[in-house]
Amino acid sequence: MNTLRYGLRFLLRARTYTLINLLGLAFSLACCIILLRYIHRELTVDTHCVDRENVYVSRCQIGENDALVSSTLNGDTLAVDPSLVMQRSRVTLLDHDMIRYKDNRLQVNMIVADTTFLKLFRYQLLQGEYSLSKPGMALLSEHLAHKLFGKQNPIGETFVLSTGKSVTVSGIFATPENKSILQVDAILSEMPGALWERMPMEFVRFVPGADIQKLNEAGKILRPTQVGDGSMYTFSLLSLKDVYWESRLLYRTSPTMCVSGNRAQLYVLSAMCIFIFFIGLLNYINLYAVLLGKRLRIYLLHRVWGAGSRPLFMLVYWENLVLSVLSLLLAWTVVELVQPFVNRLFDTVFTVGTFDVWVSLSLLVWLPLLISLCTVVRCWKSPLGMSLVRSGNDRKSIRLRQGFLFVQYTVTIVLVVLALFFHRHLNLLLNTPPGFQVENVIHANLVYESTDYASYTDESIQARKQRVAQIDEALSKCPDISCWTAGLYSILDFDYTAEFQNAKGETVSLNQNFATPEFFTLFNLKLVEGKLPVEEDGFVVNRAALRALGYTSLEGATVLDFRMKEFVPDLPARPIVGVIEDYYSGHISKGVRPMLFMVSPTMRGDVYQIACQPGKLSQVIDYLRKLEREVYGTENFQYSLLKDDVQKLYKSDQQVATIYSAFAFIAIVISCLGLLGISLFDIRQRYREIAIRKVNGAMLKDLYVLLLRRYVGMLLLAAVVAVPLAWLAIHYYTADLVVKAPVTVGLFLAAFLIVAVISVATLLWQVNKASRINPSEVMKNE
Repeated sequence: MNTLRYGLRFLLRARTYTLINLLGLAFSLACCIILLRYIHRELTVDTHCVDRENVYVSRCQIGENDALVSSTLNGDTLAVDPSLVMQRSRVTLLDHDMIRYKDNRLQVNMIVADTTFLKLFRYQLLQGEYSLSKPGMALLSEHLAHKLFGKQNPIGETFVLSTGKSVTVSGIFATPENKSILQVDAILSEMPGALWERMPMEFVRFVPGADIQKLNEAGKILRPTQVGDGSMYTFSLLSLKDVYWESRLLYRTSPTMCVSGNRAQLYVLSAMCIFIFFIGLLNYINLYAVLLGKRLRIYLLHRVWGAGSRPLFMLVYWENLVLSVLSLLLAWTVVELVQPFVNRLFDTVFTVGTFDVWVSLSLLVWLPLLISLCTVVRCWKSPLGMSLVRSGNDRKSIRLRQGFLFVQYTVTIVLVVLALFFHRHLNLLLNTPPGFQVENVIHANLVYESTDYASYTDESIQARKQRVAQIDEALSKCPDISCWTAGLYSILDFDYTAEFQNAKGETVSLNQNFATPEFFTLFNLKLVEGKLPVEEDGFVVNRAALRALGYTSLEGATVLDFRMKEFVPDLPARPIVGVIEDYYSGHISKGVRPMLFMVSPTMRGDVYQIACQPGKLSQVIDYLRKLEREVYGTENFQYSLLKDDVQKLYKSDQQVATIYSAFAFIAIVISCLGLLGISLFDIRQRYREIAIRKVNGAMLKDLYVLLLRRYVGMLLLAAVVAVPLAWLAIHYYTADLVVKAPVTVGLFLAAFLIVAVISVATLLWQVNKASRINPSEVMKNE
């Protein structure tokens, strides 16, 4: 207790250094806690699965196109030893399907699953029965149940699917606290005889130790599909814990229902977390070394009197424990204060859980212990006589403090360079025209029909056609709509690759699209050669596809569908009738894809893209809402603006740029706090030198140069080391990007100036104070 009391008394006596140390460590820990919570959330996706390590999904691949579908659908001949399979579940995804309860119609994300699914994935049951044992049963999420039934007891209530079938609510489940690949509003039991428009995906739980690699080797063997078009496919098994990082695969499986992660972004944030902790730790050790230097003589006299290492260790440990506890409390205060901003930034809601407790306990155990051990070892290895005289002001101590500060600033400059680059890259993405019209364009699913093909009869098919014709006619009559087109995808959704042959018989992979002539008019896609087919079908390509096919103009340019040629050997090649200007059909950094359009005068699909007259956007939205109410009786009309959809493509880039900017600023603050504490100690140690120089006629500018040059030189050296490190980080992060912001000298210069200006401003007050001291007062005190 006496040891603790002595340590607290000294920390309060040196309150300036103590406060600086507390703030620096607290800011560092707060940043690390925020980042660690996000990283932990990304690494624990689907942990509500009972055995995430041994549950696999089946990935079917046809050429360059892949999706998560059941391998058994295509008559797969692969024999899997039944003894290796513990459980198997087939799930059909019904994203944005329509349900009706009384007069209320809603779009929801549902899955049709068997009873095994509930054994593989454990959802917390809030009410009712956790079962799908009978057809026509449904488990609803708490959110959907409240939206449909309000405060009414939902158990036993029925609602109608888009197929016209009624289902009964058997239970209510809570959304898992962990992140999940599938965003599920409702889980439906299997419906015998249903023929869903989406192919089911498959979850297979293997016994521990099953040779998955051997199964994947067998899956690489090409086998024909049952479609009958001659196409071949392969399949592989992916572990559930790895599927989350397959963004393109999940997008193709279900764009609106499957959530994916960005592994590169996680690496970036992990590195940021390490850097911030490293800066905070170095800052803490450096400032604590200053505190230690002020008492080094006392510690060393204890050694002379025969004291062992244990009393010294206990004194240092208790001090560090107190500082660690206070810093952690302050860090959690900061975390809670900025929680709303953090939730918006990471697009998730963080709640205090077991992981937070373990992080806090780990920091409290290891942080003071490691720092105390390093401190005691350093003190105990110090030469007694020399240390008693210099007491922390020798060249070795000064070099050590400057070295720590140098490393801090090297890392800080690297972070600032990366933050500036991410903002430059983001500005490039946001300010580069995508090459098509984005203003006043609405994207909406206007057709809400049954997703079960087996539910259609001749009468229901005719009724569907009439509803679709009513929608089409209404759109054509609206004077505020300048152009519209319908199809299966929006202009940002084209992601199907097929192989085509040119006139020389060479095979080329092109992005295959289906469109109407209105599609090119609506998006103002410039025709650079040829014409658009209006009355009959025809092929149109962009410049990139024309080059990929080996043509320089339309003269003699033909194309042949390679897959259809295998199915119909005498299929003739067809001429390319038009060439349009290149445009970015997705994320700009992926570059322009070679695209081939199969243009037809008319086309059907649920996806409508509508161009509005300037200034008439709100009127068109009201018109569409009224139209949906008349045709389908829904009050839940959903749409998006193409301009907003384009912005969403860069949500991850905006997130990284904002995160790096915020944490780079915190890194500067921590480094400046360290600089403030170190300079405060070092400059006060030189008061006698300054006084003697003033007596000998030193000018004010000479003193400024004397006191600043050490720190400015250190900043310059840190910049020299930081430049190649930052360049390497940018190079590896952007290695797979086709379009990326340039890395220029100005980027590094700006980062150095930001850090240097803030750091010098931190020093000026102390330097100014030191340069104006009274020599006689200093000599008298000495």
